[in-house]
Amino acid sequence: MRHCLILTGGRLNLQFAREYCRTLSYDTVYAVDRGLEYAKQLGLVPDYIVGDFDTVDAGVLAAYEKQIQCGELASVFERHPVKKDATDTELALQKAMEEGAEQITLLAATGSRMDHVLANLGLLLQTARRGISCFMVDETNRIQLLCAEHRSCQISRAGQHGRYVSVLPFAGSVCGLTMEGVLYPLKEFDLEPGSSLTVSNEIVEELAVISIRQGQLLVIESADRWNVDVAKR
Repeated sequence: MRHCLILTGGRLNLQFAREYCRTLSYDTVYAVDRGLEYAKQLGLVPDYIVGDFDTVDAGVLAAYEKQIQCGELASVFERHPVKKDATDTELALQKAMEEGAEQITLLAATGSRMDHVLANLGLLLQTARRGISCFMVDETNRIQLLCAEHRSCQISRAGQHGRYVSVLPFAGSVCGLTMEGVLYPLKEFDLEPGSSLTVSNEIVEELAVISIRQGQLLVIESADRWNVDVAKR
């Protein structure tokens, strides 16, 4: 399975990212704008460098450009205009899908810019409709999206990202929600936007299975706080 790791420009806990990346097996690294600084700090060699580069440190960017020009680095470099119809993260995600990604992990896709966080959550719909497994991950959350085309997921108790599993409707009602292996199971439940009924569930069996018949559902594994043991699972 071709797995792409995308480092974008939101907030990133570097200690967590180092530990979490050790648990992943990925083929390609995308550094998106300020994500290039994160790649450098994490010691990751980017295969693709993408963005309008309005937030990355100018010195870091210049150093990578020089390495590419001198043939010391084989990264593909894509500079986009600041005025454009897609965020840098979306451009990187689309490139990863064009290159045949079957699984994508997004790091530094959360942070203080709530508009960017919500937009990044929306990007999960693009991957879900193509059957591509995509996770937005930070030290206390791992988020994926189910949609009508690809309607189920499994989460192992041993490998969950934190204590809680919450599910929330995304862009409308969800029909036929079933949750098994959890403290508060549901069977063919119709979930409406605005309800907090499905927040803070917990896995009680070896495997939790979540499925829907219709709609779009965010599945959020979360912890109140991060510790290194979460990342090492």
